[in-house]
Amino acid sequence: MSNRDRILEYALTLMNEEGAEAANTTRIAAELGISPGNLYYHFRNREEIVRVLFETLQAEFRAVLVEDVGPPIRPARFAAFYLRSFDLAWRYRFFFGGLLGLLRRDEELARSYRALQEWAIGELESIAGQLVKDGSMSRPRGRDGLRSVALNTWLIWMNWIRFLQISGKEAVTPSDVAAGANQLFDVLVPYLDPVFEKAARRVLARDLPG
Repeated sequence: MSNRDRILEYALTLMNEEGAEAANTTRIAAELGISPGNLYYHFRNREEIVRVLFETLQAEFRAVLVEDVGPPIRPARFAAFYLRSFDLAWRYRFFFGGLLGLLRRDEELARSYRALQEWAIGELESIAGQLVKDGSMSRPRGRDGLRSVALNTWLIWMNWIRFLQISGKEAVTPSDVAAGANQLFDVLVPYLDPVFEKAARRVLARDLPG
């Protein structure tokens, strides 16, 4: 593994365990047994490390959202989005937990995040629209019903880790994050065809960590 990859791997672990503030460049270099100059050769500061980690996160999320969404969308594919997106939330939990502070400190990161958010809400709206066309979901009431469903989906995914932290969870576990997938699924249950819902529920019950 290259020093660059070692830096990213250790920084991600440290940030997930202690928050982004704990991952200063001096500490990372010392823990990895490399000189500060070696670290600065790859990354000028902590913000640059966070940016690179976010690029990996958003690339994975984009793939999760657009992969295999051709019509009709099957229950297993629908459930897979929840499973894989909340697995991402777990693996990059430092970002979700410290989102506001990270964005305030780095305008470049904030621009990237806003671009992802705009794109993701549009894609989620398209997926909801496809489910309606497939007959797997009834159209939400209101002129912007599909947009509202998409926005709610995004808000729960992005804020679930912070909800757990604010609720007093000292250490967030995979099962805590998995509960977010069920919560998000519950938002759509009133609109889903019962047969489609049951099939997707079976996949979630089987594959979510307990």
